Amino acid sequence: MKNVFSFPERAVGCLSSGGSVSTLIAFTAARDKFKIKNEVVPKSVVYLSEQVHHSTQKALRIIGLEDVIVRYIPLDDCHKIKPDALIALIEKDKAEGLHPFLIVATAGTTDTGTVDPLNDIADIAAQQKLWFHVDAAYGGFFILTSKKNLFKGIERADSIIVDPHKGLFLPYGVGAVLVKDGNAVLHSHYYTANYMQDGQNEELLKSPANLSPELTKHFRGLRVWLPLKYHGIEPFIACLEEKLLLVQYFRMKLAEQGFCLGPEPDLSVSYFWYPFATDADEKNKLLMEEMHKDGAVFLSSSIISNRFVIRMAILAFRTKKETVDEAVEMIDRCLKKVMLNS
Repeated sequence: MKNVFSFPERAVGCLSSGGSVSTLIAFTAARDKFKIKNEVVPKSVVYLSEQVHHSTQKALRIIGLEDVIVRYIPLDDCHKIKPDALIALIEKDKAEGLHPFLIVATAGTTDTGTVDPLNDIADIAAQQKLWFHVDAAYGGFFILTSKKNLFKGIERADSIIVDPHKGLFLPYGVGAVLVKDGNAVLHSHYYTANYMQDGQNEELLKSPANLSPELTKHFRGLRVWLPLKYHGIEPFIACLEEKLLLVQYFRMKLAEQGFCLGPEPDLSVSYFWYPFATDADEKNKLLMEEMHKDGAVFLSSSIISNRFVIRMAILAFRTKKETVDEAVEMIDRCLKKVMLNS
């Protein structure tokens, strides 16, 4: 994974249960690197997009940073962080005597599949001397595909998280975290005791017990290593490319049915809604309920830009063109029911 994301050899990492624990590990390292504790906490600032996964805010609360100031950075029409707005917020906070320390960007948001402008954000983090974290839990492995250019700058992050149980189609739960500052991770997680003295000669950064909250853990490495050893990486890349094509195909079919579509997706998540003449949100909710009753294919909903929308997320390795066709037929059936009852 260091090679895939162009992280230096000195970076440390471990396999976790998923993105939530990976985020805890990365944020704790950032917290301890910048000494965010005691009276410093209420004056410290974290910069997020409203599109971050909720495990981001949850992790801040768990690690004792519930009282930090959270700034939500304005987004453009494609739901990406605006770099100019970010730098303006940081400079204003510094001028007011606050303590900015962490920027969180996303490489594949949950709602829209958006990849933030990572390289521009990396420039700002370097200039302002802030910790730059990238949540690539869902989207990270798309760096192996034709979408590689979207990930320019991810190699400049201080920490990243990525989920092999998402983008590599592996069994739950296998997440991963990479952090460049090994000393910060050790400060957070390394502890010893008298009964551990026989293992003190081991290299600290090679023991997962020193890099995460877990002392006992599953043999997650086998779940990642064996499929890659058996198949090679090429089938996994082909499967990712297929998902990119399927979301485009799905959007094309929806447009033919008269649906409105969200912005052109970066990856394999997108959203849509039907432009009912009146009570559009309520009727799209009814449409969503009919889809859930039908149950042929599961779709979910969200609220984006104050609008109720229906969300497609195509990443399961079993999802093929036939699945999308079945979903399109289901949507058509359910739309007719809503129109009939309106």
